[in-house]
Amino acid sequence: MSKNNAIDLDNLNVDELRAITENAQQLIAKKQHQRLYDAYVKFEKIAEESHASIEEILKAGETLEKKRSIKYRNTDNNEETWTGRGRKPTWLVEALAAGRDIEDFAI
Repeated sequence: MSKNNAIDLDNLNVDELRAITENAQQLIAKKQHQRLYDAYVKFEKIAEESHASIEEILKAGETLEKKRSIKYRNTDNNEETWTGRGRKPTWLVEALAAGRDIEDFAI
């Protein structure tokens, strides 16, 4: 906003300030909604160009994200993994108790 359009808030009374606040909150909500709508339209176009549905793309993204978050893999069984969050899985606890180092399982 340029200096010429600046509002001198100090000269407004409480009701005027509340009105400005309410109008600003409504404008923020409208702009956020428009931003999400614009993103959705772009997403629809990407899905169409990929010959896929939005649901298929989201599901693929969830699968990819799960694979990305894996930090440790059981060297004896590739199906057993751990993200490094929460309780350690039994296979890792047993391996560590047997003297293995956690970095042996890092991906």
